[in-house]
Amino acid sequence: MRVPAFLRKYSADRRATTAIMFALTLPVIVGAAGLGVETGFWYFKKRELQTAADVAAFAGAVEKRGGGTSAEIDAVSLSEAVEHGYVTGEGTIDVNDPPLSGTHQNAQSVEVLLTMPADRFFSGFFAQTEVTLHARGVASFNDGGQACILALAPEAMGAVTFTGNALTLIDGCNVMSNSLHDSALIVSGSADVTVPCVLSAGGVSVDEGLTLTECSEAQSNVPPANDPFNSLAEPAVAGPCLSLPGGNATATLNPGRYCGGGNLMGDKTFNPGTYIIDGGTFRINAGADVVGSEVTFFLTNGATVDFNGSAEINLAAPTSGANSGVLFWGDDSNAFGSNKFNGNASSLLTGALYFPTQEVEFLGNFSGDNGCMRIVAYTVKVTGSTTMSADCTAAGFNSMPLPGAVTLVE
Repeated sequence: MRVPAFLRKYSADRRATTAIMFALTLPVIVGAAGLGVETGFWYFKKRELQTAADVAAFAGAVEKRGGGTSAEIDAVSLSEAVEHGYVTGEGTIDVNDPPLSGTHQNAQSVEVLLTMPADRFFSGFFAQTEVTLHARGVASFNDGGQACILALAPEAMGAVTFTGNALTLIDGCNVMSNSLHDSALIVSGSADVTVPCVLSAGGVSVDEGLTLTECSEAQSNVPPANDPFNSLAEPAVAGPCLSLPGGNATATLNPGRYCGGGNLMGDKTFNPGTYIIDGGTFRINAGADVVGSEVTFFLTNGATVDFNGSAEINLAAPTSGANSGVLFWGDDSNAFGSNKFNGNASSLLTGALYFPTQEVEFLGNFSGDNGCMRIVAYTVKVTGSTTMSADCTAAGFNSMPLPGAVTLVE
């Protein structure tokens, strides 16, 4: 049968083919373009979530370094994650200390795992499954070593100062100032100080008298160290007021509450136990010979210490029990004052000198048995000679860890 001419005309017309094909392929084109846009958007959201995980892990490691509990680590990690884009209730957060995977499954690391849903736009025409973004951050802190001398003052100039003719030899432990002052740690004058590292939360001002055996230079702007003795339970200030004996006569003293300070002269022996010095100044005068082992002196009601340079003093802290390693201890409610420790070359103070609200002025020659003496005070001024060493476990010392740097490691 012959096709009519007008049908042959329309069947040969191709002008609408492009429009028809375009209409048919338009959803595919739009979907592909939309998928490209969404992929870029998801990448952006993934990076945002990764930042939240990294910052949360870093904050958790800082909290852990400071001795925070698991609950405190979780709380600070969640807070930082939310601050940086994580939405509580939409995604999930897992904080693991130590991490449960990776190369840093250790007690100095924190792992944060985050998930968040991502919105579909154009791709929703082709798929209905939920897009979930994942991010993982791991932060770790280094061991900053142990301290032999630690100043707690937050802002004082020269919170740790070595000056005068001090000859200080420290083996295996460091010197730390928590002060944020630009000159928070000072070595000047004729002081000769040899120590593995010196560290400061603020700045340092040191001269050629400082010799570092492990660090290449004095370290500034490091995190403040924790007070190693802040959890000590202060002894009760109770009982009748006793008096420190005067005169040069030989005497043996027993633990108790001694009021108003006093001056020790001649030969004096302290039996083991805790001695409460309630007010006044606890003095040891020239020519005195004072001994005692397993003793702690707790100074309250503004009491201070003043030891004379020519006295011979040999005192040692308890090696066990509640006051283990603590030889002299100032009440943290004491007003600021100065405690002066001065002895001859054979004097030994074995234990910690702990005065959280007062200055320790170290004028000479105490080293402790085998170098086992520590100083933790509001400020520390060293003008006399001493030798300190790191391994004092036999002396019952608390560890005095210093904070190391926190870094993202995974």
